[in-house]
Parts: sequence; structure tokens; C-alpha cells
Amino acid sequence: MLGFCDDQTILAYADTWDGKLSREVFDKIVKGQATKIASVFFEQTQVPEQGRILLLQKLSEIYTGGAVRSGRLDANGKLIEYQAKNGAGYTLESLFGIIPNGRAEPDYQGWELKAHGSGVVTLMTPEPDGGIYRYDLAKFMLDYGVCNDARRDFTGKHLVDIMHDRSGLTLLMEGYDPEKFEVVDPKGGLVLRDRYGNIAACWSFNKILTHWSKKHAQTAFVSYTVEDRDVRFFRFGPAVSLCEGANLKYFLNAMYSSFIYYDPGVNMKLVNDRWIAKKRNQFRVSWKNIESLYERVERVVLS
Repeated sequence: MLGFCDDQTILAYADTWDGKLSREVFDKIVKGQATKIASVFFEQTQVPEQGRILLLQKLSEIYTGGAVRSGRLDANGKLIEYQAKNGAGYTLESLFGIIPNGRAEPDYQGWELKAHGSGVVTLMTPEPDGGIYRYDLAKFMLDYGVCNDARRDFTGKHLVDIMHDRSGLTLLMEGYDPEKFEVVDPKGGLVLRDRYGNIAACWSFNKILTHWSKKHAQTAFVSYTVEDRDVRFFRFGPAVSLCEGANLKYFLNAMYSSFIYYDPGVNMKLVNDRWIAKKRNQFRVSWKNIESLYERVERVVLS
């Protein structure tokens, strides 16, 4: 048994096959209280009712409080102005005291928070852990992006097994068996290859597993509307979707079926004779397909 601590320490305990702890773990697996995430590894399903209650209480307070000025917390926890189009998520996080950090941990009481307007949902933005992108971003942008003297952009909706017209890259799921709905080669992953077979960028299954199964095991999608006054305001609620039971199997099946797609927004700008990179590697899904990613989805109306 492995336990992961907040300080990144890993605790391990070994037991015999017929030991008390082994029997307890086996009983949880049989009862569906543990989720298979890879090979022989299971993750204990955590459904802390108290966390759910606290989450809904907080969301109800936010809903009844009315529209909120767009903003986010800086690295010191201070609320600052933020008027970009993706401000809803940052504003919601600020109301929970969350500093944007990109860590693969749930946001509040074991729940990941997502502001949801309509249409498309950005699930996660993990950086590639292999390929040209990781080791030489400038070369990656020049080879596969749209470039001019002052700016380089890498964008576009990439679907599995279909070569993108502009980038010339094909997104492949190497080491995944679509008939078994499982990973058959743990060294595989999501791979962007060019027409010559070069790996432009890749995400190992371990990387995806860390982000998806850990951070998104329980996700609250909070509806919102926009009010344009002198600046942008957001009104959160009343509809909330509580989604539970995310695992790698659902994610990869949705990816293979093109429900989930890769939609990057990476750019480099020339500032004072230096190229400054802005990275956003988005995996997105249409809202109508969100239920394919979870075991359970509960619709709640705040009051």
C-alpha cells in the first residue's frame, strides 16, 4: 500500500496476501470502493460527504452574493485585476482563496473547481514531458507553428489519427489498445509525430494519469454568466454538476473516440530582442460529452 503526503513523501506498507490489511483492501475492490488506474494499481475511492457539504455551502454563498468583479490571486494571495477572456475560472478560484499554480492536486476539499459557461470545457493543460517541444521549444515552433519576424504561434484542434493540415502533426495513442480500453505498454503515451516520424511532443501515460486521476477524481463544474459593466463581472450558479469517478480508462477512451481533443495555444513573442514563450497545452471536450468521462454525474441547483 502506498500513501502520498502533502510534502511529496511516499509512505509504503507491505502485508501478506492473507493479512488483515490485504483482506480489507480486497474487500474494498470487490465493493467498488477502489478504482483501477493502471495495471495492478488501485486508488481508494474517496467520497468525503463533509467535503461535498462544505463545497456546496460555499458555492451557495457565492451564488447568493451576486455578480463578482473579474480577478485572480497573485503569488502572494493578493486579489488583482484580471480582464482576459478566461477570467471566470481564476475569479472562481479567488473566491475559494486558491492561488493559480498548476499543481496536480484538487482545489477545495478534494474537489477540482471548473467554471463552465457553454460549449467547450478545458479539462487540463499539462506540459509535454518528451519530444522536440520539451528540449527545444524554438525549433518546435519554427518547424510546426505559424511564424513571422515578431511572433510564433502553435494552435489548432488536433484529433487522434488525423494529420493536422497546418502543423502537419498527427496525434497518436501509442501503447493503447482500443479494444481492451486499456494501456498495454506503460512506456507509451499521447504522441505528436510529424510526417517523417519525428516526435514533436509527447505526454507519457504516467503524466496524463497524474493529472487526470488525481486532480480530477471529483470535479465540480460551476455554471456562470458574464455581465459587462465598466469591467467584466461574473455571476456563478445556480447550476452545478458534481462529477465523480474519473479514471484513465474513461479519459483515454474519450480521447480515442475524439470526444477529447488537443487544442494548444502556445506562442512566442519577440520582446527586447528576446523570445518570450507563453505555453498553454489544452485538452478540451464539448460539454455535451462530459458525462462520458465520469462514473457519476449529479446535477445540483444552488439556492
